[in-house]
Amino acid sequence: MHDILRLTMDRTAPAPAPKPRAFFAGALLVWTRQRILWWIFVVNLVLAFLGTHSVAHFLADDAGVSLNHSLESSRRLVHGFDVSAFAELGSLPEAPLRGMSAMLLMPSFLFTLFMLFMTGGLLVSYQDDLPLDSGGFFEACGRHFWRFVRLLIYFAIAMIPVGILWSIAGKIYSDVDDVAISPYAGPGFMCVATVAILFLLMCVRLWFDMAQVMAVAKDERRMHRVLRRSAALVWNNFGPLFWLYLRISVIGCVLFGAGLYVWMMKLRPEATRAAFTLGQVMILLWLGTRLWQRASEVEWYKQYRAAQYAPVPMPPPPVPAPAVEVEVLPSN
Repeated sequence: MHDILRLTMDRTAPAPAPKPRAFFAGALLVWTRQRILWWIFVVNLVLAFLGTHSVAHFLADDAGVSLNHSLESSRRLVHGFDVSAFAELGSLPEAPLRGMSAMLLMPSFLFTLFMLFMTGGLLVSYQDDLPLDSGGFFEACGRHFWRFVRLLIYFAIAMIPVGILWSIAGKIYSDVDDVAISPYAGPGFMCVATVAILFLLMCVRLWFDMAQVMAVAKDERRMHRVLRRSAALVWNNFGPLFWLYLRISVIGCVLFGAGLYVWMMKLRPEATRAAFTLGQVMILLWLGTRLWQRASEVEWYKQYRAAQYAPVPMPPPPVPAPAVEVEVLPSN
């Protein structure tokens, strides 16, 4: 009786989180559905071309005027691209690069809107065992678009406290740098504050990533409900989820940093074709690692649900004890 009661209680209680095996499974999922990655890359390339076409004329004209059409500016910017010269141009009193922000703002906004539209079909494709056709993919994109727009509004609200903490950290850094005797006190505090703020940003991003995964898996329309459920899910399984998210983020940052190092230290400013090719490879790897994160989160959640709703075997019925026959001896 005690075993039956224990098994009944275990059946109603939530199942423990499975050990995530989604790290390599997510990478395999991105590889088998790499057509989505190439779609995103091509759209990004087209929008980048539209945004940088006017910037090229700007650098050739206005930037040349700001640098007095010197030979150095012609060699490092007009006929090539040098990151240090680009940073030097941005530090000029005239600030000629301020006009570039409006040129690059519209392509960035369009790409953000495009990624928000693609996320629904992306997650549905990763949820299903078989890849979707184009019609089913874009149908899923349209079905979840406005739900994810509402999630984006909630995300902007959740980022307000993080921004307040960042501004407070900046003010504390200024005060510490003014009154501290050691020159390392201010930078040391800012380094610790940056790591803490970055940790909070990753937690918020993971929370909303899992909210999108749960909204697609359960076809949930109420985003405030799925946010509460995803918060409970991340809180109860923070270790494996954050470790899964962190590993892929570190891999993406290392690959991007290696490409940036080669671009700044190894390539000449005149090697525009090599710089363009390297930049596109860096963008492709960055997009691939982001899709790897989303695919791994979907795989983790699928394993979690499979373990949570797995049938619990019932114990076999008890075997009755054999009857004992008592022989009555006749009395004298």
